[in-house]
Amino acid sequence: VLSASIPSVPAAPLPKLPKCPLLFQLNTRVLLDEISAQQKKRATLDDFPDEQLDQIAKDGYDFVYFLGVWQTGDHGIKKSLQVIQHDACCKGLPKEAACSSPFAVTDYSTHKDFGGDEALQRLRDRCHARGLRLMLDFVPNHMAVDHPWTKNRPELLIQGSENSLHREPQNFFKVGDRVFAHGKDMYYDGWTDTVQLNYGSPALRTEMGNILRKIAGLADGVRCDMAMLICEDVLEKTWGGRLSPPGQQRASGQFWTPAICGAKQVNPSFTFVAECYWDREYQLHQLGFDFCYDKTLYDRLKQGDPSSIESHLRADMKYQSKLVRFLENHDEDRAAHTWPDSRQNLAAATIAYTIPGLHFIHDGQQLGRVRRISMHVNRRLPESEDIKDHSLKERYTRLIKALGNRAIRDGDWAQCKVTPSLDGNPSHSRIVAHCLRSPGGDSDSAGVLVVVNYCGEGSNGHVIMPSSLFGGLRGKRCQLVDQLSSQTVDKDGSILIGEEHNGFWMQLAPFQAHLFEIRSN
Repeated sequence: VLSASIPSVPAAPLPKLPKCPLLFQLNTRVLLDEISAQQKKRATLDDFPDEQLDQIAKDGYDFVYFLGVWQTGDHGIKKSLQVIQHDACCKGLPKEAACSSPFAVTDYSTHKDFGGDEALQRLRDRCHARGLRLMLDFVPNHMAVDHPWTKNRPELLIQGSENSLHREPQNFFKVGDRVFAHGKDMYYDGWTDTVQLNYGSPALRTEMGNILRKIAGLADGVRCDMAMLICEDVLEKTWGGRLSPPGQQRASGQFWTPAICGAKQVNPSFTFVAECYWDREYQLHQLGFDFCYDKTLYDRLKQGDPSSIESHLRADMKYQSKLVRFLENHDEDRAAHTWPDSRQNLAAATIAYTIPGLHFIHDGQQLGRVRRISMHVNRRLPESEDIKDHSLKERYTRLIKALGNRAIRDGDWAQCKVTPSLDGNPSHSRIVAHCLRSPGGDSDSAGVLVVVNYCGEGSNGHVIMPSSLFGGLRGKRCQLVDQLSSQTVDKDGSILIGEEHNGFWMQLAPFQAHLFEIRSN
């Protein structure tokens, strides 16, 4: 699984990571297939264009996440051939598009078709030359069913019996005379292209820790797939007595903390991101993760209830700042599909990407692509067939540019108070508003005010910025420049902090979003 030695971390200096970094996820297999078609020869990571890296850096991203670089096997392709026959998001794709799920890993070495670890190191160096950090995958729960360990290290895997195979053929499989479990979670049947790793084995924990150390030498961060499955109590509930390895003392305690510490010994600035569900975010933060997926915000944005969104954002700031805010990723439907009204799409994005945490944008989201890409294929629809609202590209371009504001990246964040208009209209409760004060010494901008009517009807109310952050605006003439529309509003700072006229009165159209940069005299 490992190279002879852990690669050394390059000495190229990188800019300090902001409090709220911006990440761009790319599907490696899809992009290299498209480049191969253009070049009329198989493309490797060396063929990923410098121009695209230049643009990603110019757009202000801190991380570029290359999904699916590791080696996969023949069984994964067989599974993918089955998937494309019935998965709706594979409709119309040829069998040649089958490529194996990148989460059925046979070896944590860069796929030989992509140029191997040497090409990956060159890609990392090209990223670093542009101030970009490289993020990769780690799948802690399982390996591919045709991983060599099923034959030469069976003690590292969860095993069963002939009776297990008879009772649960969907969850167990046989290699030679041994029965192994498919990778799974507590609630659903197994992923049949995977084999479950046994974290009761001390030797397995050592192997997985070494893999993380290798990745830390090759990249700058890792997204850990279904990270909560490796929490000690989850393992116990899922596998119970099967965790006791024959002839070995069962490992105890949490895997993540020592594994994370080991990786950060190799690369002290290495960033750990957890895909996380079941309200396990705080636990994983305590175990050492830098950021955890915020599925709660995603679900509440989908539900469209502004009050539940505001309630979620009242959580402790230390907790909030370690969440990953997203509207789509490789597992979820495209944002343009989830929010077919492009006004709501942009409103949701404006909320998600201007609150504390890591801001995650998936390639194609910024263009308005509609069809999710299956993890079992290396193809996607042409833009002409996949984009229904071409106006989203310009809107996202404005938003992403605005996310470069220092207040959003490194400032102090707070919710705004929103009160009814003088007539008592209750529509103010549908307005989501917050503000960010620029870091000390920023003379160009006092900060940012974000106001979103997260509703399909018009709303109005008074927005009041907290004087604890913006008391310095008292008595000053302020210009508010909307980065999403170029609209300009002049207001006295005393109004903005609610000391005059009950605050900044606003009338908002359905799903209208403002991202004001505040400039004071």
